[in-house]
Amino acid sequence: MTKLNLGQVAPSFSLINTEGELFQFEEHQKSDNRWHMLVFFRGEWCPVCNEQMEELQEHLGAFQKLDVHPIAIAKDSLESLRKMKEKHSLEFPVLSDNENAAIDAYGVMMHSEDDPYEDHGEHGEPAIFLIDENGKLMAQYLQSSPFGRPSPDGLITTIKYIRKNKA
Repeated sequence: MTKLNLGQVAPSFSLINTEGELFQFEEHQKSDNRWHMLVFFRGEWCPVCNEQMEELQEHLGAFQKLDVHPIAIAKDSLESLRKMKEKHSLEFPVLSDNENAAIDAYGVMMHSEDDPYEDHGEHGEPAIFLIDENGKLMAQYLQSSPFGRPSPDGLITTIKYIRKNKA
């Protein structure tokens, strides 16, 4: 499994967004010179993920004030992700990672068919990566279960702390 270190340049990836367009992270970073928050989630079928996406949308203004752009990523079908984006009126990109391109590049933990408990088949577990305007990794949260994700308020506090103390 990939292990990323703080200060390392974040890996690039290319995925399809819910509008059916190619989203290239490296190109996006060049044209959108702000912090990015990659939010990996389990899928549209996950109630905890739906709550998380709702909370991110509710706090979108606070993230924008901090010049942070959320991007949500799941190993789920475009159809399911479109449904989720519409249901929650999400105003940030939602990307499908069916081939595990970003999941593997970021070392996101996977739930597989061989794991000791059944949980909706193979999917990525929750993870969040904060990437600064220079493309460097500033914080990461990796999980092996659906629960215990950082709250939007906790993320906002973390972003403020890192910016204040950034070398």
